[in-house]
Amino acid sequence: MKKVILLYIVVLLFSACEKSTTPPSNKFVIEAFLFAGEPIDDIYIKTTFPISEVDDQSTPISDASVSLIKNDKIYGLIPSDSAGFYHYPNTDLTVETGDSFELVVTYNDVTATATTVVPTPTTGLQVTPDTMFFPPLGPQSDSTNAIIASLSMDATWDNPNDDYYYLVVETVDTIVPIFPDFVAEFLARFRYVSEPTNENALSVPGIGFTSLGRHRIKVYHINQEYVDLYLNQEQDSRDLNEPPTNITNALGVFSAFNSQEAYMEVVRQ
Repeated sequence: MKKVILLYIVVLLFSACEKSTTPPSNKFVIEAFLFAGEPIDDIYIKTTFPISEVDDQSTPISDASVSLIKNDKIYGLIPSDSAGFYHYPNTDLTVETGDSFELVVTYNDVTATATTVVPTPTTGLQVTPDTMFFPPLGPQSDSTNAIIASLSMDATWDNPNDDYYYLVVETVDTIVPIFPDFVAEFLARFRYVSEPTNENALSVPGIGFTSLGRHRIKVYHINQEYVDLYLNQEQDSRDLNEPPTNITNALGVFSAFNSQEAYMEVVRQ
């Protein structure tokens, strides 16, 4: 799920949403994200817990009533296999540029609502090089290490208004590990996710690539409600406040993203 992307970026900014150690209120947390042109499967709901706690004590909520409204039509979501997640199971609801959505979540007699509009897609995306060459890996030498250290992938895109974007790299081929002694858990499909930036360029070091083959690079245009959350991620421990939220009667964020993609190859020299 794309949820992994956003957890990596924000590190659960609004996991701890109660200001004291008193029992949690009937509020809950919504982490809901729509991606233009992609399935609706990234709606996550969980309980709150005291902000004084170091570890995430929240619990996924899998029995809420969840729906999306688009053009005055209601679309009911259903629980996914992963606890706390919800998705839309049919193909008659799409996410496109300019679409306005309302999210409605009811749990324990509390109804929370939020709205978002799908932003414009990223434009002008260019990736260089289109092919990254890794040297043959035999006995390690200073020259081999120097070549690997010098490798990088650079992405640029249009950003005349200093908007925020983030970049994702993932393999689209069968995994062929670059390094022979790869730890088993890292043999999963490679995914690199950047932090949000309001620049128009990002670089991914070659050492970050773990497999040969074709890679998809997607740069996502971020909505303001998510930017506000990201910019609020570091709080002074003397002034612990609830992060910003665009949800009524609950905490969290409901936001939409739009992207442009490009491709590159990673091969042996």
